[in-house]
Amino acid sequence: MLKNGLEKQEILRILEEKLKLDKLYDSGSILGSMCTEPLDLGIEICMKYISKNLGDPGLFLGTTALEQELVSEIGELFGGKHIMGTFTTGGSEANLIALRIAKKLRPDIKNPEVVLSQSAHISFDKAADLLDIKLRKAHLNEDFTLDMNHFESLMNQNTCGVVGIAGTTSLGLVDPIEEIGKKTDGKDISFHIDAAFGGFVLPFLENLNLHSSPWDFSVKSVDSITADPHKMGMGVIPTGGIFLRDKSILQKIGFEIPYLAGGNFKHLHIVGTRPGGTIIAFWAILKSLGINGFNKIVEKCMDNTNYLVKRIGGIKGIKIATKPVMNIVGITTENGDTICKIDEELRKRNWMTGKFEKLNLIRVVVMPHVQKVHLKNFVKDLENIVKILKF
Repeated sequence: MLKNGLEKQEILRILEEKLKLDKLYDSGSILGSMCTEPLDLGIEICMKYISKNLGDPGLFLGTTALEQELVSEIGELFGGKHIMGTFTTGGSEANLIALRIAKKLRPDIKNPEVVLSQSAHISFDKAADLLDIKLRKAHLNEDFTLDMNHFESLMNQNTCGVVGIAGTTSLGLVDPIEEIGKKTDGKDISFHIDAAFGGFVLPFLENLNLHSSPWDFSVKSVDSITADPHKMGMGVIPTGGIFLRDKSILQKIGFEIPYLAGGNFKHLHIVGTRPGGTIIAFWAILKSLGINGFNKIVEKCMDNTNYLVKRIGGIKGIKIATKPVMNIVGITTENGDTICKIDEELRKRNWMTGKFEKLNLIRVVVMPHVQKVHLKNFVKDLENIVKILKF
């Protein structure tokens, strides 16, 4: 640490130099990220209210009320009524909260287990490690969808929770939520939906008549949903959320915080201090865009997704892993050879995609910052790489 502080201009100069290593969303090379550049209005609002701390809600009554208004609005978007919830640091914290709820609501189970797909996000492995829960992972079919027969066979007397995925990390696929729900009907088992990515895509796909499979609170067995505004919600990073059907959960298993300046309260969070600015920003984003604004964003992303799928179909040696449900495209080899060499060559050309070695695919997430010209350049490089590698 310096003895004497630097002048502002010198600090800015140093930062500018050091941060040149960072990739920028508008460069067009980031094709594997599930985050994007936040809406300008969101950035402006977040900075204006940067000091708001929802970790002490008694001090910030207006921000707390606004959060609950936002939760209610999103709950309705997700097919629910009188939904409660809270905003988190992201999907990982939200999924950890969901698994904690599943375990705490079944204290009679000495060795708790949760059943979910092999394509579930790594956050569930983290949560299981922290909570001492055993994960039982169901196989995937050849088209990467969930094998429901195997899923059901994994459920037993130790099952405290099951998870359905509405937008898998690898391919954006949606598990058969209604079918999973039928397996939990009449059983004391928590049913959580991980829609960290799909939460702010699927409702608008439905508006565009591009998806019709029920995935949210419209399925009566669904107890909770994770959804991340900082993904397709165009929100400021980090902004996640968990939404719950049963309002009594907070009183049943919430953490009691007695010492805050704003007074005693209960919460479900893993973290204490919570930024209020990001939540206020997302409230503003929803008011600014409205349903029609999100429809347009999702429609453009899907148009670019379909363009990429068509172009990949014309390259001999590679293929689409499975038909996209939303704006995520998986690319694999036709003959089953490893995708790793292609991934290495793409990175040499500055393309940042996601690699899933176990599934032998690379992932392109067609976020709002991804333009058609970026995809044209990507396909051109990809075609040359496949020819050079002789797939």
